[in-house]
Amino acid sequence: MNNLPTLSVILPTYNEASWLPDTLAHLRRALAASPWPDAEILIVDDGSTDGTPELLAADVGVPRLTVLRQDNAGRFAARHAGLRAATGESVLLLDSRVFAHPDSIAFLGEQLAAHPERVVWNGHVEMDTAGNPFAGFWAAVVKIAWRRYFSAPSTTSYGIDEYDYFPKGTTFFVAPRAWLLEACDSFDSLYDDASLANDDTLLIRPLATRDRINISPGFSCTYHSRDSWKKFRRHTFHRGTVFVDGYFRPGSRFFVPMLALLAAAPIGVIALVKRPLIVVTAGLASLGALAGVARRCGATRSETSSLIRLAVPFAGVYGAGIGRGLLLALRAATRRLGQRAGA
Repeated sequence: MNNLPTLSVILPTYNEASWLPDTLAHLRRALAASPWPDAEILIVDDGSTDGTPELLAADVGVPRLTVLRQDNAGRFAARHAGLRAATGESVLLLDSRVFAHPDSIAFLGEQLAAHPERVVWNGHVEMDTAGNPFAGFWAAVVKIAWRRYFSAPSTTSYGIDEYDYFPKGTTFFVAPRAWLLEACDSFDSLYDDASLANDDTLLIRPLATRDRINISPGFSCTYHSRDSWKKFRRHTFHRGTVFVDGYFRPGSRFFVPMLALLAAAPIGVIALVKRPLIVVTAGLASLGALAGVARRCGATRSETSSLIRLAVPFAGVYGAGIGRGLLLALRAATRRLGQRAGA
């Protein structure tokens, strides 16, 4: 495997001191079993205030850490800083709450050795749902949204034409460093504030235009979701906002449904005021149908139960996040039009 590209790991973090020791332990275990036991690990501390700097300074694990620090500017800026500092030909993007599976990086090495053209890999992400209904909710949502893959997970790939039908995310993701830097340089957010931008879809979509993205249960990790209502609410609101940035674009699978939802929203409000019993009955029927869909898509009984219990509050918070995203996009578009008019 001497012809393999060199590897850097970039881990942006913000106030995740309670997770970092285990995340790093799992990462180092996976690296030790792989062709890259001495891979470069760059931690980008995005202005943490919870003891993260002290924890990283005391770390004595192998490989040693390279720690970069910046004022809080969001995950995209942190990743971009890590990419500029990295030296590896390939980069593994990893998040603070993600535990790499023991053989995952070894599997990546085997794939790159046998198929050197398969240079972009999206992680197969599993969720730790034990005792966490919020994680169960997201697990059900993922299985519904990306049912084309999760109905029968196997080593496969997708290109730009299938992009919106397969799971994607930079929480556990490998690509050539040069390609990721180009994607960062051409980053096209609808917002002025990059800390609110969709730094998953907008980074990965350009890669899908130049090569197929590979995914496999062999290249896998476990994601640990938020575990309280307060954290879930904040995270859901943010995800609603970044959803607009990633998918409120012509050609997206979700663009037309979002337009239809916006058009129907006023009608729904009027119906709720004038015919509340009918609306509530329709809502309950929809929850029943949603449960059936979730089960057919592979969600467990526990995950389906979490989905139904949290669906209504989720819809309200996520909808508010979408509303914020639309306002941010409108504000940025208005400003840019004004700049062009004044040029």
